[in-house]
Amino acid sequence: MSDRNPSAASDEAYVSHHFDAPPEIVFAAWTDPEQVARWWAPRDFEIPSESVDIEPRVGGRFHLEMVEVSGPGRFRYRAEIVELAEPELIVLKGEPIAGTDIEVTITRVELVAEGGGTRMTVTSGPFTREARENAQTGWDELVVNLERVLAAGPA
Repeated sequence: MSDRNPSAASDEAYVSHHFDAPPEIVFAAWTDPEQVARWWAPRDFEIPSESVDIEPRVGGRFHLEMVEVSGPGRFRYRAEIVELAEPELIVLKGEPIAGTDIEVTITRVELVAEGGGTRMTVTSGPFTREARENAQTGWDELVVNLERVLAAGPA
């Protein structure tokens, strides 16, 4: 079950979700390039696995490319890992995304053991109002994708 931030006035996207997997497994899904390629893309996009470059350390890279499934759209996501505490915290500082109105963002991923699983809370922003709505929709979809990948286990 996912919870949304009750503040619609916020300039951040927010999602909180319980997964039936321990924090170490959820953390690995965030830091293993093969797993990230399987769940990060929102609807109508895919992530070529060769585009994912993750260096899981403070100062490391978190890079990927989202490719539109039936169109020419290609969006590069480039971020630096600015905080990392395995298995409970990942903070990414994302660069502006070309072709969008998304500027520098901070994405904070907190993983807490809860009831035999993990409570993942993600905040990401700041965004303009339109970009926030799109980001919120994207994060809601990504949680569903991540749930599917965790349930399926390793590829």
